[in-house]
Amino acid sequence: MARSITVITTFSDAGWLQYGKRFVETYCKHWPKNIPLKIYCDTVQGEYPNVEWIKLNDACPDLVRFKERHKNNQHAHGLKPDSSKKSYLWDAVKFAHKSYCVSHAALNSSTDLIIWLDADVVTHSPVPFEFIESLLPQDHYCAYLGRQKIYPECGFVVYNTKSKHNKVFMQDWQDLYNTDSLFNEIEYHDSYLFWQLVKKHQASGMLTTNISDGHPHRPGVHVFINSPLGEYMDHLKGKRKKDGRSKATDIYYKRNADYWNNK
Repeated sequence: MARSITVITTFSDAGWLQYGKRFVETYCKHWPKNIPLKIYCDTVQGEYPNVEWIKLNDACPDLVRFKERHKNNQHAHGLKPDSSKKSYLWDAVKFAHKSYCVSHAALNSSTDLIIWLDADVVTHSPVPFEFIESLLPQDHYCAYLGRQKIYPECGFVVYNTKSKHNKVFMQDWQDLYNTDSLFNEIEYHDSYLFWQLVKKHQASGMLTTNISDGHPHRPGVHVFINSPLGEYMDHLKGKRKKDGRSKATDIYYKRNADYWNNK
C-alpha cells in the first residue's frame, strides 16, 4: 500500500517575489495531485490547487521567541566573532525558520511521510509518485542528499513521521533552539545541525538513506541536480536564482530530461 506524502517549504514575502512564485507554479504543474504542498509563510500569496498556506509565526511561537531573544545578537545573524565578516555558517536566526517548520510539520503530520523541499527549486518535468515514495525505505527514518566529508545538502529531505524515532528526533531539533544550545556547535545552520542529530540518533539504531549514494557528491559538486532528483527538478542555489536555472557546468551526472538537453 502506498504511503501518503506531504511536501513542505517556507519563504518570506521577499522570497515569494524572487523565487517562491516560480516554485509554487512549477510544483502545481508537475507534482502528483495526491501530494499536497504546505507553505509556511508571512502572508498568503495566492490561490493554487493542492496548496495550504500556514502562518509561520502562529504555527511556531517558539521561533518567534528565539528571534526575539537574539534580535540584537549579531553572531546569531551570521557575524563571525571578533570580525566584520558574515557567513551563513553562523546565521542561526535565518535558518531557524526552516528548522522550526520541519519539526512542526513532522510532529503534526497526518501523512506517513513529509518532504522538506527548498523553495528555490524549479520542478521541470512530471514527478512520478512511485519515484518519490521509493526514496525512503519502509524501515528508515529519513533520506537526504549526502556529500563526502561534509554535512548533507538539505534542500530535499524525506522524513517518516510514523517512525518511532520521529518524535524524539524532532524534539531534539527544537530543543537546540529553545535552549540556545545550538550555539555550542561549530556551525549554526540547519544542514549542520541536522547532521549532528542524524549521527547522534544513528548511534541508537535509527536507519537513514543517502539519496545521492553512487552519484557524484564530493565537496563542491551541486549534489541535488546530480542525484536522481535532477531528472525532475533544478535547485537554484545561490546566484542561480537570478539566472533562473543551474549551469551546464554544474552537471556531472548525465541527465535524460529535455530540460537539461534543450538549451
